[in-house]
Amino acid sequence: MLTPTEIRKNFLARKGIKPKPPKPLPDPVDWIEANFYIPETNAPIKLVPYQKAVIKEGLRTEKGLFVYSFILWSDIKKSAKSTIAGAISLYLAWHHAWETVRVVANDLKQADSRTFFYIERAIRMNPAWKDLCKISNYHITLPNHTSINAIPVDPKGEAGGGDLVTTFTEMWAMKSKAAQALWSETTLSPLKFGKSIRVGEGYAGYIGDSPVLEPLYEIGVKQGGHLDLSYDDPLLGWQDLSDLEVYRNGRTLALWNTKPRCPWQTEDYYAQEHSYLTDSEFDRMHGNKWSASQETFIPDQWWDACLQPMNDLGRRGVVLGVDAASKDDCFALVIVSKEGQDMAAVRYVKVFTPPKGGQIDFEEVEAEILRLYDQFYIVEVAYDERDLVSMSQRLGKRVKWRVFSQATPRLVADKRLYDMIRDRRILHSGEPDLKQHIQNSDRKPEDEQLRIVKRHTSDKIDACVALSMAVDRVMKLNL
Repeated sequence: MLTPTEIRKNFLARKGIKPKPPKPLPDPVDWIEANFYIPETNAPIKLVPYQKAVIKEGLRTEKGLFVYSFILWSDIKKSAKSTIAGAISLYLAWHHAWETVRVVANDLKQADSRTFFYIERAIRMNPAWKDLCKISNYHITLPNHTSINAIPVDPKGEAGGGDLVTTFTEMWAMKSKAAQALWSETTLSPLKFGKSIRVGEGYAGYIGDSPVLEPLYEIGVKQGGHLDLSYDDPLLGWQDLSDLEVYRNGRTLALWNTKPRCPWQTEDYYAQEHSYLTDSEFDRMHGNKWSASQETFIPDQWWDACLQPMNDLGRRGVVLGVDAASKDDCFALVIVSKEGQDMAAVRYVKVFTPPKGGQIDFEEVEAEILRLYDQFYIVEVAYDERDLVSMSQRLGKRVKWRVFSQATPRLVADKRLYDMIRDRRILHSGEPDLKQHIQNSDRKPEDEQLRIVKRHTSDKIDACVALSMAVDRVMKLNL
């Protein structure tokens, strides 16, 4: 069966009409540097030499068709990945009429806050464009009737659109079944072979936990052939890019840069970042290196650095965190006070461990909780109700229980605890059981937060979890 293009070509041939060759597109780098505005300079972006080279290669055409169907732009943090993805998308949209461009992210907020936002911002900042384009919520219509849309992952509602460009942002975080399905559903239409393209951006993810990006890394980088994109710049002279990590495998172009190549990526900036991040996090974000999906919760030296003598608590309010897993596991009580506006102090830790082959003596635990109510001014008890329903009922109204959800609130709390320990905003007196439970803990990334998990199934981490809940609640209270 002939395609519409072939039918038209045959018709014109019978009429003796020679079709006009398509008008060549302007150089993408020149166009982007003349039109794509950024707020940092209130002027069009000035691309770094390696960015120019990869853009030119990625949008290269042969006989009027794109050489590549997919561009993987993976670069270290703060290398303008999302901005460049937006510039490529807008360049193609501006020069192809009656088309659609989609910017896909894991949720609509992320889609609107990254690549799509940079496209919208460039349009609003360009004095020649701002009155030519229609912008409404998550939708932009250009003067040539091409539309640009920000969408969340939704394979049912967004599949099979035959778009000019589909851009995926932060591909390392595309983990859900919906994200995987959408990636599959947005494969390019055969009717637009060589006339449409997909672009994916982001840095490295977690090994075994990036089901979309990891196979693309395997195909594009590990199985790809290295390209030398060195070139002679008319203003800067010869640009030696022989060490640039850019690869080709069939119709896939993969940039996987692991080195600082932008002038704003200074030693002082990286020294600051290294003080905030673990080595593995630093390598993943600032070195574009794959990280283990589950890593040590915190380095020992972070916790040791928080060791300080405690001041007098007096009758200030505190929060008691309680964590109890199954009946044959530990039961942990951790009391935390608020220190100033942004610090917390560990005031008490007790871990009840069942005897070998036995169970926790819950009467002993309940008696200890009531004793703590006499010793401290406990404003609330943060707990996971799954294993403590009976206890909360027995202790009745004397104890002010607050259910702590183990879904999103736990993720937020665990990330808060991680940040506060890193920043030395947690004070403690060196309680050995708490330190051991922290040392037994790993962190598992979830929904851009993290969850404290056991390193091994036999490890005990109840005190660390109780600390997380207590710190989160005490920091939210006006004490």
